[in-house]
Amino acid sequence: MPVVSLWVLILMRLAALSGERVAFHGLGRNRQALATTQVAYGGAALLLWLWSFFAGQGRWVGQAFWPGAIYAVSFTAYTQALALGPVSLVNGFANATVVMLFLLSPIWSPLPILALSLFIVGGVMLLPRGGHLSRGVWWMLASGAALVAGRILDAGHQALPSLPYAATLFTVVVMWLTVPVTAYGLWPAIGALIGERPGWAMAAATLNAVSYLTVLELLRQISPTLVEAVSAWAGVVATIAGVIGFKEGGATRKVSAATLMTVGTMILLFSRPGRMG
Repeated sequence: MPVVSLWVLILMRLAALSGERVAFHGLGRNRQALATTQVAYGGAALLLWLWSFFAGQGRWVGQAFWPGAIYAVSFTAYTQALALGPVSLVNGFANATVVMLFLLSPIWSPLPILALSLFIVGGVMLLPRGGHLSRGVWWMLASGAALVAGRILDAGHQALPSLPYAATLFTVVVMWLTVPVTAYGLWPAIGALIGERPGWAMAAATLNAVSYLTVLELLRQISPTLVEAVSAWAGVVATIAGVIGFKEGGATRKVSAATLMTVGTMILLFSRPGRMG
């Protein structure tokens, strides 16, 4: 990936991740999750390989194989969550990854307790009447659990070139997904999805590729903790986009809830510098 400044990377990460979540919902509404995931990540893999060859870095990176297996699980759950939506509801729970990282090795003090309280209050504000978590939220939480392992592996591969690593990883994801896609006979559904929603398919693939590349590039310049802090604010941006773009309603409540969850995430990230990565 071309060398760009840290602040440009941060803005690219926010824009790409927020747009990706909206595009995934637009692509996957009322469609099969595996088919949607294969379209979004298959398209991203193709774009990343084209970019890699254009940059003279078109080579297979074997170290991406096992991270790809983990991400195949996380990405499928993530796509299912956003497809089920609403974006403004499930999006706030994407930051649960940071909470899970903390709970793996918690150190209790007033700041983490405050952070978790803000996150929980925001989460409760997002719950519909009756207080039950929707299927979309459960899928997002499952995605976050797998993402924890994937991020840890990514941090250990910083010496590898970003473009071919990302292209290989996304290809491995597609390879793993080919097994259930074939078993369930979903190839016609994939072709139909591309034909019916080409704009959403291109947007999801492009933003997906850029979003992951910015993670790898940011990991070269700042700690995993700071990378997650940058990503956390996409929760607010994507919630606003979901409320406006899909007219999901409850704007004030949902944006306030997403903001509380994001602030809680930020406090949790920086309550133990160097320990959350």
